[in-house]
Amino acid sequence: MEILTVKNNKMDYSTFKKIIILFFPTKYKITFITVFSLDFIGLLLGLFIRDFSFFVIVSVILLLEVKIHLTVSRTGLKQLMNQQIERYNKDVIYFDLYFDEDKLYAKVDSSSNEAPIKYKDLKKINETNDIVFFTSNAGFKIYFEKKNASNEDIEKLHAFFDKQNIKWRKSIL
Repeated sequence: MEILTVKNNKMDYSTFKKIIILFFPTKYKITFITVFSLDFIGLLLGLFIRDFSFFVIVSVILLLEVKIHLTVSRTGLKQLMNQQIERYNKDVIYFDLYFDEDKLYAKVDSSSNEAPIKYKDLKKINETNDIVFFTSNAGFKIYFEKKNASNEDIEKLHAFFDKQNIKWRKSIL
């Protein structure tokens, strides 16, 4: 029995760009935030003790860290897009998500290619302003755009996943 169908989701550069941070493992996010915070404290300390050489050094380190993080995220995004182009020979792919009683699966470009995920294998669900993002225990990631589903459908999914004891997090992105 089908619970819900979300049609006409697309995988393309602009959509991946919105959610690239969700592809990074949590330990990288925590490391980046920790180092950024420590550098910011060092920057404030340099201003407080009026040591401008220390202020300049910490500012340069802070800018380099941000630049490295952006470079890594863009590299990951380009690899993801290259895999997609290699697999489907297209820049933009449309897929439909089907929520059944026991599994979630996607049909790509209305073909018979299916990628089933059992709900017991889902690790977490992140909801942003535009996208609902599913991550499995094996690291498989799939999403749907919220504009393709009504608020009632999303509430129905919330209730369904609450019954399944799967965490549904709202993201600030």
